[in-house]
Amino acid sequence: MLKGKELDALIEQRGVLKGLNSTLGITAITMTVFFILYAILLGKTASDQFLGIKSWIESTLGWYYVLVMFSTFVVCLYVMCSRVGKIRLGRDDERPEFSNFAWFSMLFGCGTGAGMLFFSMSEPMIHFASDWSGGNPFLSADIKAAVAAFFEAKQAALASGLMPGDEGFPVPDSRVAEAAAGGIKLTVFHWGTIAWAMYAIVGLSLAYFAFRKGLPLSMRSALYPLIGNRIYGPIGHTVDILTVFGTIFGIATTLGLGVEQIGSGLMSLGLIEEKSRMVTVVSIVLISAIATLSATSGVARGIKLLSTFNTWVCLGILAYFLLVSDANYLIASSITALGDYLTDAVSMTLWTARTPDERVWQGGWTIFYWGWWIAWAGFVGMFIARISRGRTIREFILGVMVIPSIVALVWFGVIGSAGIYQSLYGADMGIYTAAVTNWDYAGTLYHSFEVLTPGIAATVAKVAALVVVIIFFVTSADSGTLVLGRLLAFGRRPPVQQRIIWGMMLGAVTLILLLLGGDQALKSLQAASIAGALPFTFVLIAMMIGLLKSLREDGESMIENEEHIRKMIENEVRDLS
Repeated sequence: MLKGKELDALIEQRGVLKGLNSTLGITAITMTVFFILYAILLGKTASDQFLGIKSWIESTLGWYYVLVMFSTFVVCLYVMCSRVGKIRLGRDDERPEFSNFAWFSMLFGCGTGAGMLFFSMSEPMIHFASDWSGGNPFLSADIKAAVAAFFEAKQAALASGLMPGDEGFPVPDSRVAEAAAGGIKLTVFHWGTIAWAMYAIVGLSLAYFAFRKGLPLSMRSALYPLIGNRIYGPIGHTVDILTVFGTIFGIATTLGLGVEQIGSGLMSLGLIEEKSRMVTVVSIVLISAIATLSATSGVARGIKLLSTFNTWVCLGILAYFLLVSDANYLIASSITALGDYLTDAVSMTLWTARTPDERVWQGGWTIFYWGWWIAWAGFVGMFIARISRGRTIREFILGVMVIPSIVALVWFGVIGSAGIYQSLYGADMGIYTAAVTNWDYAGTLYHSFEVLTPGIAATVAKVAALVVVIIFFVTSADSGTLVLGRLLAFGRRPPVQQRIIWGMMLGAVTLILLLLGGDQALKSLQAASIAGALPFTFVLIAMMIGLLKSLREDGESMIENEEHIRKMIENEVRDLS
């Protein structure tokens, strides 16, 4: 294990490279520039190549991704329930730096907050009513046919002038209700425990070796139990560079999708007529500027304040849907989804496609999500580790794996169920059309406000949602900026100028790809991010092995200490008697 002065010697201390390791920094920048040029210059060819790799992974290695994700869940569960769960991530007397509310707000904001808002209403609707590639594979053919027949009948009834409650207007039966519950359950599955277990394993490994063992807060440190000081050589460099690459392009892809969501919000508010290059430029510059400012102010100020504020606004959005929709239905739907998920979680996690249609569906949904979470694991896990010093291992896993899953259940249970309820019992088919027919992920939520509360209330709700969207993308970008700086400085806190440089680079990469490469470049970026998750799975497996090995040694020491204390107490009691 290297000491502080030895680590400092590996980091440039002056000039333009001040605060980063030159080998890592130059290599990461070179790889980034190469990929940008490759995506822009080749365009359609590059997109086809990366999409081909992505499709091959999804159709061929689905079973492998399923096993990897399930393994992270099992390891987290084992560690949380074992005696090592009471080990503190830091000194034994150390306490958390942030309150539970602030801590959760930050880990949620940099993790999946932006995506959950993006898919909040559209994904449950799609899993409920879409027949793409056979539709939800966990529903029977009879149930799917009943859903299709219901909406055909409803559209015909509305076209003939009938309204809900009129004689002859279709009423959903138990099969349609079962499909609706299945849509919520499947969405929670994609955003719940399994996804966050993977974040938890990465974050726990980094926090444990950094705060408990004194190693740098860097991805390479998780491999120390397996390769020792060789983590400072080529192997460690490779692991960190992979993480840097995944962070840059994962964030860039997210910002690219964020532009679409911001554009949809502005169009819904009537502020713009169509999405344009000017909207793209302004959106990226705005997000990048705020994110860079937040990153330079530090975690305790910028990211904490933004994340906490956004959490309160999200609670307000949930309250809105409970007030304007049928609260009893939303609550009942959420409780039903919880019961269904707990009952079927293991079978859903291990379910592997067998037919061509099933492989297309699983590749397009579940395996896509697993690849996306893995691609993000490096920087999300590292950021979560950074803000978790002082917590016990048990508190960490419960907070990272269980609580976000409950939030996902409530979020999709309320908002997704509101869209389903309106589609089943309302007189407007707009939400169904936007989500199921048009697959308008970005616009479905904004459209629902107009359907549920036309007028000033809809405008206020749209503004609130747009603010949440912007802040979620900002917190993702500024957490990524901080992580990049630490990765390239062997876990040390990067100087302000490095945080500014990486914040500007994230914005520049996104702008260049969107403006010069167009849709094909963004598709290449998305596909490359998912494909890049494959080599990181091997790092993930090594991390789990190293963590279990080190925790086992700590557990044996705990047993020895407890046995020693027990004998001392017995001797004292014997002497007294």
